[in-house]
Amino acid sequence: AGAPAPKAAVERPYRRALVVSLLNPKAILFFISFFVQFVDPAYAHPVLSFLTLGAWAQLFSFTYLSVLIFSGTFLAATFRRRKRLTAGLSAGAGAAFLGFAAKLSLASAG
Repeated sequence: AGAPAPKAAVERPYRRALVVSLLNPKAILFFISFFVQFVDPAYAHPVLSFLTLGAWAQLFSFTYLSVLIFSGTFLAATFRRRKRLTAGLSAGAGAAFLGFAAKLSLASAG
């Protein structure tokens, strides 16, 4: 009865995402093939050019994803507080999809 409860496994989503991102072979091959056109082969240290371009790409990716996270958190909190707005927007999205479906069915019938 006096034994301490086992600790829950601590998730580290940022570390996991960083490791997956850095070890993703498709991303690595894309950046190598994309950055080649911006690296001068006559430059004494081409690795420095690759690292600089990679750092810029990571900075822009971090900034973009941070904006998405914070704006998503703000919108989720807003929608939790304003139920009528949420219901109205959901109904509007549903009506738009029904309209697209009707337009698609009429376009393929003719």
